[in-house]
Amino acid sequence: MRSTCRAPKRTLGVFVKRCFLVCFLALFASTLEPIIALGQDVAFRSAMAKAVRATASRALPSIVAIEIVGGSGIANGEVEQDAPTSGVIVDSDGHIIASRIVVRRPSASILVVLADGSRHAAKVVSQDFHRDLVLLKIETDRPLAPIELPESVDLKIGQTTVAVGRYGSEASPIVSHGVLSGRDRLDGIALQSDARVSPSLYGGLLLDLYGNPLGVLIAAVAEGGAEDDTSWYDSGIAFAIPTNAIRKNLDRMRAGEAIKKGLLGIVAKSKDPYENNTEIAAIRLRSPAELAGLEAGDQVISVADEKVRRQQEIRQVLGRFDAGDTIAVQVERDGNPIRVELTLTESIPPLNPQRLGVVVTNQNSKEPGDEPTDAKEVVVKQIIEGTPADGKLEIGDVLLKLGQVELDEVNSLRRQMISAEPGTSLDIQIRRDGEESVVDVTPASVADSEIAELPTEFANKDAAWTIEELRLPDAANAAGVLVPSDEDDRSRLGLLVLVLNPGKGAPKDVLVKWKEAAGRAGVVVCAVAPESNERWQPKEIDTVARFVASIEKTQPIASSAVAIAASGALTGSKAGAADSMALAVAMSASRTFSGVAISAETRPPAVRLRENDAESSLQLLLPIGRNDDLPTWVPTLTKSGYPVQRGGEVEHGKLLRWVRLLQAI
Repeated sequence: MRSTCRAPKRTLGVFVKRCFLVCFLALFASTLEPIIALGQDVAFRSAMAKAVRATASRALPSIVAIEIVGGSGIANGEVEQDAPTSGVIVDSDGHIIASRIVVRRPSASILVVLADGSRHAAKVVSQDFHRDLVLLKIETDRPLAPIELPESVDLKIGQTTVAVGRYGSEASPIVSHGVLSGRDRLDGIALQSDARVSPSLYGGLLLDLYGNPLGVLIAAVAEGGAEDDTSWYDSGIAFAIPTNAIRKNLDRMRAGEAIKKGLLGIVAKSKDPYENNTEIAAIRLRSPAELAGLEAGDQVISVADEKVRRQQEIRQVLGRFDAGDTIAVQVERDGNPIRVELTLTESIPPLNPQRLGVVVTNQNSKEPGDEPTDAKEVVVKQIIEGTPADGKLEIGDVLLKLGQVELDEVNSLRRQMISAEPGTSLDIQIRRDGEESVVDVTPASVADSEIAELPTEFANKDAAWTIEELRLPDAANAAGVLVPSDEDDRSRLGLLVLVLNPGKGAPKDVLVKWKEAAGRAGVVVCAVAPESNERWQPKEIDTVARFVASIEKTQPIASSAVAIAASGALTGSKAGAADSMALAVAMSASRTFSGVAISAETRPPAVRLRENDAESSLQLLLPIGRNDDLPTWVPTLTKSGYPVQRGGEVEHGKLLRWVRLLQAI
């Protein structure tokens, strides 16, 4: 009996033990999985580190450190102040490619530090202004280990990249790695990697994991991305010039020839460079495009035998070529293909934007009772008193052609006027009261235009205007906005972003002085204070521009009547940090702002000056009345195509009238 009673207990005990063992093994396995994964991750990291070190070791004999001695002039930020960078030996004669950051300021001498620590004075042989490179040369008896520049590079998005440079008096190696994240960046000239690149790596090499040189690292940011080209260092966004592009121009640079960007001279019709539209709105005067016979209205089919569908693709293809290069351009005109050969040039006469003095709108061209249509007509909405159009054109006129170019889009007309030749009479075909005729109008230069009175239809003086607080979710800047509270039957308004001097009042308090003038002019005013009470920071450039986008979501703003200003733009006010900031924002975000108003005593900011673009033209207002009062930096702006308007005595109302009239063509 005892044995029969114990048997079930033993069986139960064995079962419990087995269940416990199974649970223990399952728990152990679940614990083991992350341990195994961690081990695999550690093994991968170890293998990657070993591969990166091996790649860097092969390239380091060709990498040098570069020191600047006795730099003078204004340094554009902390990077140019110190300017320790790298370079790449490209031949046994002592030629070294580096970033142009080493020659942006005058200096007593440039020293090249070789891998063995020896220092050698370098002379500048030539510069590639298109790709921001410089060719240096040293004289030495020491053996050199030049890198071999390939004729082509094998690029795969996502492949591992290794950035290699040297730093300091001992030319210590510095290495970073990431992946290749883009090609044809910066309008077709650069590769992009997410490797964290410090300033000392500028001029160093970007390689693949097999040691093949992909490019030379440069200091650069995307268009409108920051005030200074060095602002994105250590950001995980690094740019490099492909080594095959360097090889292509190396003989020219050895001979002392400067390399410059090749200009074509076409102005896009589409406001969005990524839209599927390659139609030409205007041709720049005395440009290769004009000499080759290209015309406004042509549709670009291919550039350098590469098909293009968007304006951005045209820019990317052109970015591979330099001034002096000959390329083929194929366009379609009236349904017929036309192919031309032209030689790109390094310079085109600067823009001198012209103005008729009309505010126009696109409206549907169908008559009552007609079938629906997408066709648009350019119709005169307002005539600005005292302008060339006054007495020649009338409200309601339909503008059919400018010369031989058909008009169907407002921006196209605007860009043609920005590119027009000064002092030249224009034939404008119009339709008035059902009858077609041709009117000749000679436009006036924007720079010489007076700030006219606003048409009565523009005034919003009967509307109530209120001051509201405005915030961006990820910005610490305090801001206020002055807007109409009556939303009924509002026309398109202007917008002025007023940047405040550090520590000079709360935005909402500042706006009280603008309330009456804003209502009369129909201009929304946004006052923005810096994060710090001591200074504006380069990172806030993008923040200021983003306030515009925030306001445009709730207010009917005319996109061409958006300006930025500082209090120095008003007569009797002194220049301050806000004036420099306003100019920096306008230059960096020219696709957002059409005008900037500042003091004539403004200290120009440390921002790279680009040529004024007919596709996003910017004009400048100064509170002065005579040419003799123009600041010394104005000729630099005018040579780059920026119209500088003398406003005379400027008060709140006059400044806001100028903003509203920016939309006039």
